[in-house]
Amino acid sequence: MTNTTKKFIQWLMSLTVLLRCFVIALLFHVAILLVIGSIKIAGAIPEIVAAFGDAPPPTPLEEEPDPMAAYRDVDYQAPGVSGPQAPVEYKVAIAEAPKSATDSQVAEVIGVMSDSVTAVARLQGTAGALTAPTFAGGGDNKIGIVGIATAGSGHWTGRLGPARAINAAKHGASARTEAAVMAALRWFKANQNSDGSWAAGANRDALTALAVLCFLGRGETTESKEFGDAVSRGIQFLVASIDSNGVVPARGSYMYTQGAVTLALSEAYGMTQAKAIRDPLERSIKAILAAQKVNKMGAWRYTMTAPNADTSVSAWLIMSLKSAKLAGIDVPEDSFKLASNYLWTVYDDDGGFGYTAPSRRVNMTGAGVLCQQFLGQSTDPRIKKALDYLKQQKVDWDETAGAHVLYGWYYVTQAMFQGGGSYWEYWNKQIRDAVVNKQAPDGHWASPTKSKEDSNGPVYTTALACLILEVYYRYMPIHQEMERNALSAATAPETK
Repeated sequence: MTNTTKKFIQWLMSLTVLLRCFVIALLFHVAILLVIGSIKIAGAIPEIVAAFGDAPPPTPLEEEPDPMAAYRDVDYQAPGVSGPQAPVEYKVAIAEAPKSATDSQVAEVIGVMSDSVTAVARLQGTAGALTAPTFAGGGDNKIGIVGIATAGSGHWTGRLGPARAINAAKHGASARTEAAVMAALRWFKANQNSDGSWAAGANRDALTALAVLCFLGRGETTESKEFGDAVSRGIQFLVASIDSNGVVPARGSYMYTQGAVTLALSEAYGMTQAKAIRDPLERSIKAILAAQKVNKMGAWRYTMTAPNADTSVSAWLIMSLKSAKLAGIDVPEDSFKLASNYLWTVYDDDGGFGYTAPSRRVNMTGAGVLCQQFLGQSTDPRIKKALDYLKQQKVDWDETAGAHVLYGWYYVTQAMFQGGGSYWEYWNKQIRDAVVNKQAPDGHWASPTKSKEDSNGPVYTTALACLILEVYYRYMPIHQEMERNALSAATAPETK
């Protein structure tokens, strides 16, 4: 017996007979009440059984396949790196990344967003100065979830969180492509200038726009835990690059730069609806539309007052206008019709697009096809003929010759993705592994062996390669967009 029991008995025996009887009776009744109470409680709890009429309960369904399974348990190694650890140089490049963004490979590769990241804040501020996001409601300060509350923003949801992983798996990405994109973004973060730009020299504005497009292409906005500061400073630099007339004066109002900067700001505005972006974006759009009318050709070339046009420059400006339209900026339909008509003037009957006249050039065919797809011409038989021509091309990093190989692959990849089916299956098998295998250990890319693109610097080549690997979720396929629009029209309530 324990000491406690001995002491209790000794205490009980020290009492008078009458008190001992009282204590024993009290303990006896307490024990009875405990037993009766437990029986009643057990009897009062009903057995919960689902009722399905006369039919037996259904067999539990198997769990649906995890669309993100392909991106879990990733042990990515950059090309040329052996062993379980990343190279020292790479570690230095990402040393400043928050622990929460680097301690899980699943979080890195899939990018599943927390509630706070899902509810992307609408930035508040004035042109040229993006301030910290402010959550508010109503009026000009209205905020919302990307893809739900803002005009045109549904076009960007495929880049975000779980949707990105689903689209990546659906369209043929791999764990290596996603890890390569993350490595590239970390390289950009580590190599950003103090003023928010990237690179230096006359092309700095355009190169900064390309870098920002890479972040936005993966759904990394100013609210990104790891990249938010880099994105915010990059956008601030681009906002400040547009003058009061809507022109990007860098390199003498070079229209390549105008197109790249406007495209980046269009996507940034579409994903954030930040007031600080809208005003300079609208000014830039007006300047582009004015330039389109100058040469009477419905397209653009190197300067705002150029008397002629070409496919390459026009492609950047067409995509910037289209993205601005999707983001909720007013762009007249006539502008798109004029641009589409111009592209047909450089179409070759053998199936392809030329630079300033009809011919079949791989780079220009990729750009021409993509633009016509976004301009509503994807079902035109001429587009199929051009896609057939692109399907004859091969991706060979070491042997493909040309001045702008990566530039051409950037457009061909998007055109074939939009073409879908056998076009995309053929092209993706080649481009995906070719690009991933040539990434440097620190996350950047040099140009293909026989291309001359290295003269533009590593920001340029890295941006193009990164954007190629983001094709799986950057834009929704045109046929899906058409199906969604048709469904919306069919289910819309009738108006009287």
